[in-house]
Amino acid sequence: MANIILRVIIIYLIVIFLMRLMGKRQIGEMEPFELVITLIIADLATIPMAEQTIPIWYGIVPLVAIAIVHFLISFLTQKSTIMRDIVSGKPVIVVNQGKIDFKELKGLNMSAEELTEQLRNLDYFDIGDINYAIVERSGKISIIPKADSMPITREDMKVGAAESDIFYCLVENGRIIKRNFKELQLHHNIDGIMHDIVYKMMCTDNELVFVHMSSSGDAYAQKLGGSIESFKLKIPQQPKVDENEISPRDELRRIKKGTTTKRESANTKFGTAHSTGGA
Repeated sequence: MANIILRVIIIYLIVIFLMRLMGKRQIGEMEPFELVITLIIADLATIPMAEQTIPIWYGIVPLVAIAIVHFLISFLTQKSTIMRDIVSGKPVIVVNQGKIDFKELKGLNMSAEELTEQLRNLDYFDIGDINYAIVERSGKISIIPKADSMPITREDMKVGAAESDIFYCLVENGRIIKRNFKELQLHHNIDGIMHDIVYKMMCTDNELVFVHMSSSGDAYAQKLGGSIESFKLKIPQQPKVDENEISPRDELRRIKKGTTTKRESANTKFGTAHSTGGA
């Protein structure tokens, strides 16, 4: 039993490591050769897990070989557009200037009904609103709507808006995530920030279950049994360092270096005088 558990753990860790090296694409975003390699890896990994009579190296070596093939194909597709088209295919325009291209649809083994279903999933219920529809290498469809059907933006309405910021989860299920404090450059003042959040939420540290905050101080938080609340914190600014200002540590080093230089100079003079006197 222990042997089986050990084999499963080893194979599992190797597969996770190889998948991490292959990238972070989701299944729907994988190109055909990536999906094939992923399926092969999954199949190869089960063989040494289930069969104890098969040496574990018989499972590890094919996994590593498949990973090498993946990196080789990825390298070739990056360097050669011809190779990329052969391995991954190329984008296909299935709706061209408002007209469905049935020839291209046939080449993709896709019917017009399947196309309209895909368009409905993208919230385009009227095919007359579409100027171009492109089937990408991953199989997803990209839409370029007609000018009259494009959504109105703030720029069209001449309405100003602040730029969006990245939010980090600082508290999850009551647990403080210190690495995200570091991302916001607030790791030096975790206690102070948490005190301000607890004060805003009018709860205790143990009752705070969720905090989401940006570098500008915009925050969303939830306490135990409550709803998500929004507020803004005043983020302490980091003191600006003057490039011409010498830190105490550097000043101490300079003093020590100067003292050492004076000693060496004195010793040199003494040694010269001694030699002269001896002559």
